[in-house]
Amino acid sequence: MKQSLRLGTISGIPVGVHWGLVVVAALYLFTLGGQVLPAAAPDAGSGAHWLVAAGGVVVFFASILAHELGHSLVAQREGIGVRAITLWLLGGVAEIERDATTPGAEFRIAVAGPAVSLALGVVFVGAGVGYEAVFGPSLIVTMAWWLGIVNVFLAVFNLLPAAPLDGGRVLTSVLWWRSGDPHRARAQSARAGQVFAGILLAVGTWQLLAGDGVWMLILAWFIQGGATSERRRAQVMGRAAHTTIGAAMARLVPTDGAVTVAGLAAMGGAGGSVAFSVRQDGHVIGIVPPATVAEAVRRGRGTMAARDLVVPWSQFVGARADERAVDVVDRAMGGDDLHVLVYDAAGNHAGYVGTAELFAMAAPAGARRSTTVGSA
Repeated sequence: MKQSLRLGTISGIPVGVHWGLVVVAALYLFTLGGQVLPAAAPDAGSGAHWLVAAGGVVVFFASILAHELGHSLVAQREGIGVRAITLWLLGGVAEIERDATTPGAEFRIAVAGPAVSLALGVVFVGAGVGYEAVFGPSLIVTMAWWLGIVNVFLAVFNLLPAAPLDGGRVLTSVLWWRSGDPHRARAQSARAGQVFAGILLAVGTWQLLAGDGVWMLILAWFIQGGATSERRRAQVMGRAAHTTIGAAMARLVPTDGAVTVAGLAAMGGAGGSVAFSVRQDGHVIGIVPPATVAEAVRRGRGTMAARDLVVPWSQFVGARADERAVDVVDRAMGGDDLHVLVYDAAGNHAGYVGTAELFAMAAPAGARRSTTVGSA
């Protein structure tokens, strides 16, 4: 998820916010400052209501950030990188670079976030009880109780056994541990998420007819989209686990750097099954992917030279033709390298697998798995 505003880094992880956060922040502010706090302490004055409400909203989103940091720090401890943490309309997203490699790691990463939220809930409720015992009822007490209840709710809700919620990850770890097949486990967990989203959709539709339910429908849409994406990815990765990267590669055809796009297309470059190994002054200077040729043809750039279309070597990862496709996908998608140069047993250039093929294997949207917490 693209960050609209970068806030800084924590443990090397970029932290930022998406513009949608403004919408839900305003909703919470007006709910707390205009309804919850005035009802709890009508004599406190509107200024105090809004001031405490604003502080409560900030602390609430700090709690969401702590939840995501729980996931992220445990992921780092398991040797898995985290690209970013983004706060947005429905809570937070920790963009984890790759899937866990064991059921235990999957479980530990999944439960870390809800565990943080549950601990915060206990702390806030305890603080509210203690403050009230010493100073009596006040806006601070009401705010502490609200923060405590909301954090406990987030922990419980996110542990529901349906992907992409954290409970879906927990379910995945259990199914994976029992079957030994991580891709089947993730597909089953995602299917549970689709069913759960259908239930939320039905409830939200009924509530909408009664004059409410918009947020329920938004949450249902989010879970449905995430679960569908994860199920497709799991199914594709399951297939990739049983095939080699060589089976997915385009054949490499050597050509001179001066050959035009029209010439490459005539050699089959626009059809998707041929990539070009471009030579200049007796040396291979790079690869021209079939997708690049097709795009150049579409744009009417038939006279452009092949040497001007090569993908820099820095964007490639290497792979043996007999490597499992799923291992190569994880390696390529774990960094910024979305092109694979395939070698044969003798170490010679044998073929090319590009961005489109990697995305098709890894995820419909071309994104790595995200761990998400809803703030509804």
